[in-house]
Amino acid sequence: MVTNIANIDLTKWIYEHKVCWELSPYFAIVAEDRKEQIGFELDLFAQHSDRTDINPGCRKCEELYAGLQHIAISVLPHEKRPTAYEIEPFDAAFHLRLETKMKTEVQLKIVIRHHSDVLRPLDECEQKCCREIRLNLERLAFRESYGMREG
Repeated sequence: MVTNIANIDLTKWIYEHKVCWELSPYFAIVAEDRKEQIGFELDLFAQHSDRTDINPGCRKCEELYAGLQHIAISVLPHEKRPTAYEIEPFDAAFHLRLETKMKTEVQLKIVIRHHSDVLRPLDECEQKCCREIRLNLERLAFRESYGMREG
């Protein structure tokens, strides 16, 4: 049981829970049915190491989400910028992906876009933030999922 994720070996935890990530374009309909990239979506996924007594939204899922949240906070840029990072709340559902042969996963989703004008087209700040996030994720030595979605 992970009670305080800050006190564990993060590299070991990432390996144990087969944590991976996907970074995808984030689109919005901005005008007259015109789709435009306005940011990025970062998804972190983790699997239960102990597959017994698990149910969607169970305590073990909440602990996995807390671990993913700790990772997310550690890889996001900490300086004030015009880019915002919106971590979506815990989703009490299992997520299934072909990349993992439909094994149940807990997902944490972060939307990365302009802070004040959420429909503003992608700019250099969001791109810089994503490059830094990707570098920080790679430093933690866990893998990018290759099932990335295209807009």
